[in-house]
Amino acid sequence: LCEFRLPLSPEELLKSGGVNQYVVQEILSIRNLPSQLRAFQAAFRAQGPLAMLEHFDTIYSILHHFRSIDPGLKEDTLEFLIKVVSRHSQELPTVLDDEALSVSVRSAHLNALKMNCYALIRLLESFETMSSQTSLMDLDLGKGKKARAKTVHGFDWEEERQPVLQLLTQLLQLDIRHLWNHSVIEEEFVSLVTGCCYRLLENPTISHQKNRPTREAITRLLGVALTRYNHMLSATVKIIQMLQHFEHLAPVLVAAVSLWATDYGMKSIVGEIVREIGQKCPQELSRDPAGAKGFAAFLTELAERIPAILMSSMCVLLDHLDRENYMMRNAVLAAMAEMVLQVLNGDQLEEAARDTRDQFLDTLQAHGHDVNSFVRSRVLQLFTRIVQQKALPLTRFQAVVALAVGRLADKSVLVCKNAIQLLASFLANNPFSCKLSDTDLAGPLQKETQKLQEMRAQRQAAAASAVLDPEEEWEAMLPELKATLQQLLKLPQEEEILEAIAKTETSEDVKARIHQLLARASYKQAILLTREALGHFQESESFSHMDPEDSEEARFLNLLETIFKGPAASTQENSQGPAGNTGPEQTVCEDKPSASEPGKAREHDELVKQEMLVQYLQDAYSFSLKITEAISIISKMMYENTTTVVQEVIEFFVMVFQFGVPQALLGVRRMLPLVWSKEPGVREAVLNAYRQLYLSPKGDSARAKAQALIQNLSLLLVNASVGTIQCLEEILCEFVQKDELKPAVTQVLWEQATEKAPCSPLERCCSVMLLGMMARGKPEIVGSNLDTLVSIGLDEKVPQDYRLAQQVCHAIANLSDRRKPSLSKRHPPFRLPQEHRLFERLREVIIKGFIYPDPLWIPFKEEAVTLIYQLAEGPEVICAQILQGCAKQALEKLQEKSSTQEGPKNTPMLPTSLLMNLLSLAGDVALQQLVHLEQAVSGELCRRRLLREEQEQKTKDPKEKHTGSETALEEEMGLAGG
Repeated sequence: LCEFRLPLSPEELLKSGGVNQYVVQEILSIRNLPSQLRAFQAAFRAQGPLAMLEHFDTIYSILHHFRSIDPGLKEDTLEFLIKVVSRHSQELPTVLDDEALSVSVRSAHLNALKMNCYALIRLLESFETMSSQTSLMDLDLGKGKKARAKTVHGFDWEEERQPVLQLLTQLLQLDIRHLWNHSVIEEEFVSLVTGCCYRLLENPTISHQKNRPTREAITRLLGVALTRYNHMLSATVKIIQMLQHFEHLAPVLVAAVSLWATDYGMKSIVGEIVREIGQKCPQELSRDPAGAKGFAAFLTELAERIPAILMSSMCVLLDHLDRENYMMRNAVLAAMAEMVLQVLNGDQLEEAARDTRDQFLDTLQAHGHDVNSFVRSRVLQLFTRIVQQKALPLTRFQAVVALAVGRLADKSVLVCKNAIQLLASFLANNPFSCKLSDTDLAGPLQKETQKLQEMRAQRQAAAASAVLDPEEEWEAMLPELKATLQQLLKLPQEEEILEAIAKTETSEDVKARIHQLLARASYKQAILLTREALGHFQESESFSHMDPEDSEEARFLNLLETIFKGPAASTQENSQGPAGNTGPEQTVCEDKPSASEPGKAREHDELVKQEMLVQYLQDAYSFSLKITEAISIISKMMYENTTTVVQEVIEFFVMVFQFGVPQALLGVRRMLPLVWSKEPGVREAVLNAYRQLYLSPKGDSARAKAQALIQNLSLLLVNASVGTIQCLEEILCEFVQKDELKPAVTQVLWEQATEKAPCSPLERCCSVMLLGMMARGKPEIVGSNLDTLVSIGLDEKVPQDYRLAQQVCHAIANLSDRRKPSLSKRHPPFRLPQEHRLFERLREVIIKGFIYPDPLWIPFKEEAVTLIYQLAEGPEVICAQILQGCAKQALEKLQEKSSTQEGPKNTPMLPTSLLMNLLSLAGDVALQQLVHLEQAVSGELCRRRLLREEQEQKTKDPKEKHTGSETALEEEMGLAGG
C-alpha cells in the first residue's frame, strides 16, 4: 500500500472502516520511519551511542518492516548503525579504564552495546537474506544483468559485508567483559555475534574467489570469539552441523580451522572436531551420504593443511577404516598419506616416528586389497604421490611394486588405470638406475655377490688366525695389574672380599672365573677372588704350590700368570661360570675394529660398502623383474575398450622405453595399430608417444639427432610385419605433412641410400623404406629424385639385391594416388611413358632374375608389376613383354633339357622353380590387369564422360556453338594421340 499513491489518507481510510486498523497503523508506522531515523541521528549527535537506549524502537521498526521500506532508507540505516557502533567502540576503552565508573553508567553502556550489536547484526542478516533471494531469482531467470542486486544508488551488499564484520571484530577485541557482573559475558551475546558469521557461511557464493575478504573477516571474528570468549564448544557443534548440510563449506572451514590452530594457537579445536567426527555412528553416516562426503572432504583437506596437528588425533579416526562408508576410509587413508609426506618423511626420524610411519604404510598397503574399488584406486593414487615425492622407504619398494602389479588384474578399470600410473611413477622416480634391464643387472649382481663371499671368507680366516699370544697379553696387562695388587694388599682382607665362592664350585671353575675377569680387565675382582680361593682351596694343587720365599706380591702375580696362561685360555670363549659371559667390550672389538687398528677398520669399511653394493644390485634386479612382469601384463591391456586405460598404457610404454627396458620395444610396436583407432584420443596418444620417443633424440647437432632418429626407427623395421610397416608409414606421413621431421633427416636418409655415408646393406634398405614412407606425405621427396632411386635399387649389378629393389618399387609407388580417382577431378592421372628408364630397368631385372632360384625374386616381381600398372601408360604392353621374355627363357630351358635326354619316350621336364616363377608372374599380371580395368580404366572413362557432358552443355549455348571442335575436345579429354 505504501508504494501506491492512495486517493485517501490513512486517517480517512480508518474512518471509512474499509481497511483493517492494524494495516493502517503499519502504513503510518512505515511512513514515519524516515522522520524517526532523522530524530535518532540528531539524538546520536547530542548524546552519542547511548542514544540507542531511547530510540531502539525506531531501529526495531526498520528491521520489522525491512522488506517494505525504501532501499534508500535501508542503506541509510546501515550507514548510520555502522557510525554508532564505530563510535561506541572508540569510547569504550576510556569507559573501561575508568576505575570510578558507577554501576548505572556501566549498565547503560552494556545495554547500549547489546542494542547496537543486536541492531547491526539483525540488519546484516536482513541484507544477506535479501541478497540470497535475489541471487536465487537471477539463477531462475537465467543470466540477467549483473547490476540486478544493486540499487539505483550503486549499493552492493557483497562489498559492504566486510566492513561490518571488521567493526564487530574490533569491538570484540576490546576488554568488554568488565561491563558484565563478575566479568562473565553472557553466552547469548557471544551467540548473537558469532551466529551472523555462520549465517553468512551458509551462502553458497561465500566460497567464490571474489568473496575471499569476507571469508577472512569471518575467520578473524570467530577466531577472536574462540580465544577470548570460550566459543570452542559451540563452534565445534556448529562446524559439525554445517559440514553435514552444506557441501561447499568443507574447504572454507578447513582454511578457518587451520588458521585458528596455527595463528590463534587453538590447536585443541582440531582435536574436538576430529573427536566428534570419529564418534559418528556408521548408521548415521549411511543414512546421510552428504554428511559423510562433507566430513571426508574436511578431513582430507585438513590433513593437507596441518598434518602435524591432526596426527595427534588420528587414533579416534581409525575405527572408520573398519566401517562401511568408503568415503570415510578414503579420507583417513589420505590423511595418513599426507602425514607420511609432510611429517614422517626423511632419514632423521626418531624411533617412535619411524614406527608410526611404518604403521601408516602398512595400513595403506592393506587397503590396496579393500573390498571397494574406489578405496583400492585411492590407495594407488596416494602411493603414486608418495613415490613422486620420494617419501617411500627403500625397504618397501618391492612390496608396493608387487601391490601395483597385482592390481593390474583388477576388475575395476579405475584401479587398473591407477596401477599403471603408480608403476610409471616408480620408473620415473626409482633410485636404482636410469636403465633397468634384468639381463644387464644379472651379470654385475653375480659378480659382486661372489666378491662379497670372498671378502667374508677372507675376514673369517683372518679372524681365526688373529688370536693374540697369551704372553703378549700378560705383558700388556701386567703394569696395571701390579698397581691394583699393591693397593689391595694395603687394605684389610675382610673388608674387600666381594667375590664369594659357591659351595658347588670346584677349583677349576674358580680358575675359569679368574681368567675371565683378567680378560675383561677386572683386575680388582680377579685379585679378590684369588685371595678367597687361596683360603678355600688349600689342598688344591692349583692354589697350594706357592714358593714361600717370594713376597706376597710376587706369589699373587705368579699364581695369576699361571692361571691366565694355563689351559683355561683355550676355553675362554666357551666357559660360562656364575660370573656370566664375556663382556660387551669383546663383542665390540670383534664387530668394529678400534681406531688403533687402521688396517682392520679399513677392511671393515670395505666389507660394509660391498654389502651395500650387493644389496643395491639385488634390489635393482628384483625391481627390474617386477617391471618386466608388469610389461607383459600391461601389453595385453593395449586393446581395452576403455579409452583412458589405453592412453595410460601408451604413456607407460613410452616411459618404460625411455628407461631402456628391452621388452618395451614390443609394447612400442604393439601400439602401432592403434593409429587407426576411431577414438581421436587414442590416435592422438599414439602420435604423441612416437613424437616423444623419436622426434626428440639426443645429439649435439641436427645431423647427430637425425642419425639417432633414423637408427631408432630402423630398429622398428627389423623383422617387422607388413601391418607394422603400414602403421609406421601412417605415423611418418602424419609427421611429414605437419613438417615435424627436420630436413636433416631426409638428407641423411639419401646419403645412406646412395652409400655416400657408410652403412650396412640392412641400414641402406631401411633408409629406402623410410624414404618411401615419407613420400606418402610429400611425394616430391621421391619425385625429385626418381632417377636416383632407379639407379640405387635397379642397377645392372649381378646378383641383384631384390630386397632393396622391392623397397625402391614401394617407395616410387607413392608417386601415384592408389585410391580410386574422384569423379570431380578434371585432370588426367599421373602416368609415366612406356619408354621411361624405370620400366626398362624393371623389365630387365625381372627377366634376368627369372631363371635364378632366388626366393626374394617373387615378392620383388609382385611389387614391380603393381608399380608398372600404377604408373605406366599402357602397362599391359610392358607386362606382355616381360611375360614373353620369361616364357622364352622357360622354353629355351625346356628345349635344353629335352636335347640332353635320351630315348623317344622320355617327357621333357621343366625345373620346378622356373614353372613356379612363370605361373606366379602370370597370376600377378592377371590380377593387376583386373584391378587396372576396375579402377584406372573405369575411372578414366567416367572422367572423360563427364568432360564430354560438360562440353556438350557449352556447345548448346549459341554464343559458343561454333567455338569448339572435336579435336579440342579430344585434346582436353586426353584422347588425341592416345
